[in-house]
Amino acid sequence: MMSVWQTVTWDVARAGGFTAFGLLTLSVAIGLALTLHWQSSRWPRLINSELHNFVTLLALIFTGVHVLAVWIDPFTNFGWNEVFIPFVSHYRPLWMAFGIVALYLGIAIGISTWLRPHIGYKWWRRLHVLTLLLYGLVVVHGIATGSDTRTWWGAAIYVLSILLVGIPLLIRLYKPAHPQSRAHPVFATAVVGAVLVGTVWALLGPFQPGWNTVANNSNGSGGSSSALAATSKQPAFPSSFTGDLQGQLTQSGPDGNGNVTMQLDMNISNGPQGNLQIVLQGQSAGDSENITITSSHVTLGTSTGEQLYTGSLTNISGQSRWHMTASLTGTGSNSGSQQLQVRMDVQVDQSGQATGTITAGSANPIGRSV
Repeated sequence: MMSVWQTVTWDVARAGGFTAFGLLTLSVAIGLALTLHWQSSRWPRLINSELHNFVTLLALIFTGVHVLAVWIDPFTNFGWNEVFIPFVSHYRPLWMAFGIVALYLGIAIGISTWLRPHIGYKWWRRLHVLTLLLYGLVVVHGIATGSDTRTWWGAAIYVLSILLVGIPLLIRLYKPAHPQSRAHPVFATAVVGAVLVGTVWALLGPFQPGWNTVANNSNGSGGSSSALAATSKQPAFPSSFTGDLQGQLTQSGPDGNGNVTMQLDMNISNGPQGNLQIVLQGQSAGDSENITITSSHVTLGTSTGEQLYTGSLTNISGQSRWHMTASLTGTGSNSGSQQLQVRMDVQVDQSGQATGTITAGSANPIGRSV
């Protein structure tokens, strides 16, 4: 089971990121509404510069909360350079870089607002337009890096955000707000094209199972670089050990024949560093959520992807919290034909996030394989 501190940092990082993203969406949407002069005699001061500035400030504050929580999270164990320097992160380096660049761009835009009396309205306006680039970078960063992208509510947040920003932006580009403005049909077409390309990329990439491997350049599930280095020096697991589990459950099916495949990809920490993968195949019982497991495959390996032990489950029970035992046989060069009996207690939440514990020993197997 995760420690209280791990749970706090993990949940605060996720909540802070989504809160900052929601506030950024409102800030950009309010800014566009101001340029379009969307007002009403019933609430003439509801949409104004003060509200825009206040929401923007809140977005920056929650961005700081998100960055701080990610930095101190024990699972990813980022160094300061991985949080503040693009492309050096051991975890999804390209997509992390989008968020880092967006952070600096947001700081620059915020500073330009404070310096507006000194730099003039024209230059402030030019810099302020970069907010749209900032928004695009944050959208890509969130979809490609966030662990909740494939949940229905996570996807709904991104879709709603793009609609709230995209619709007024297209109106602003196609239809000038006042006679002194001019239309920008080329930019409007480019925005539509970017949204279409981004949608295809998201559906074929981050919304697909196995995206973590692609985004992580096949460098494990996101464990710290120090953990990867330690694993490469000592790839074999001891004959008995304990550790914490954290990862993601993905499910495909049921198909026309009721076949279901569930896959748990989990990182092992606070013990031997490595990865645990459990693949379950079964039959769905009609329209119910109950699934009868018919076969299983368990793989235990290093964080660099080296497979050390394979086998199958000998027992599984529970629903949202699974109690599983497995009999594994060594396959790696340092593990030979060593036998491991493994017990895993895993809890899966509604978003598919899996946390739990693993205990392994060399006792004789009990039960039958599934």
